[in-house]
Amino acid sequence: MDSQDEELIRLLTDSTNRAILTVLNEASHGLSVTEVATRLISENGKELEQMTISLHHNYLPRLVEAGLITYDRGENIVTERNGTTSTAEWMDTDVLNELISRFRTGHRTDESTVGRLEGREDVYDYCRGLAERAEDELFLIYASDELLDKECLPYAERAIERGVEFHAGTKNEDAREFFREYLPEATIWDPQMDWMYQQASYPKVSRLIVADREKVAVGLWNEDADGTRTEIAMVGEGKTNPLVVLIRELLGPRLDHLDYQSDEFLEGLPFET
Repeated sequence: MDSQDEELIRLLTDSTNRAILTVLNEASHGLSVTEVATRLISENGKELEQMTISLHHNYLPRLVEAGLITYDRGENIVTERNGTTSTAEWMDTDVLNELISRFRTGHRTDESTVGRLEGREDVYDYCRGLAERAEDELFLIYASDELLDKECLPYAERAIERGVEFHAGTKNEDAREFFREYLPEATIWDPQMDWMYQQASYPKVSRLIVADREKVAVGLWNEDADGTRTEIAMVGEGKTNPLVVLIRELLGPRLDHLDYQSDEFLEGLPFET
């Protein structure tokens, strides 16, 4: 399965993407972004303004890139792209389930699957996807500045622009400076988690991404005998996904009190920390 097929399946396993395509397929003409958002609200309960922002910055650009829709930003009109596979065909449950079962990351509609990615680029792609799909909160930790990539910045910036709270944690000063310079709106903090930074012979955590507290990617360094390192990752989605639950438990109350652990807050205290 090539990368284009994988991206298509990743898009189609997302219920909001499927709902957007269904709305467009059932419409007799192109719809404005607000009209699409209005038709989706009754299905997912989101506020109109937030859904419109998410459509404009997140969902629609990815569907356009995949060739599934057209989006005229000047006219603010969205239409299903002529010549694409019919909605009824790919929405067929058996067809979709078969595709999902072949998707190597284990990205499924149920919440029991923990998937595996291998290779830095695959991990980058998945984490960028999490940033694109984040709606309320994006939480990340980097063990060092080694994996920080300026090409990821537009994904983070778009998330912040649509109102996502962005939290960046690292003990590495170079990484902290990277976030201060390029993402000044982020809450930058110093993680206090021994399980992530302790030295051990088993694979070490390279990065941790949590989106909306229900989507997780945990990167690990897998080092060969000759010293060659490969990044692998475990990924899971859903509030009851075992990986998501484990990470939420390990992070504990830190997720709720990051503003009070941030550099900006601590530097403002009238005593040494």
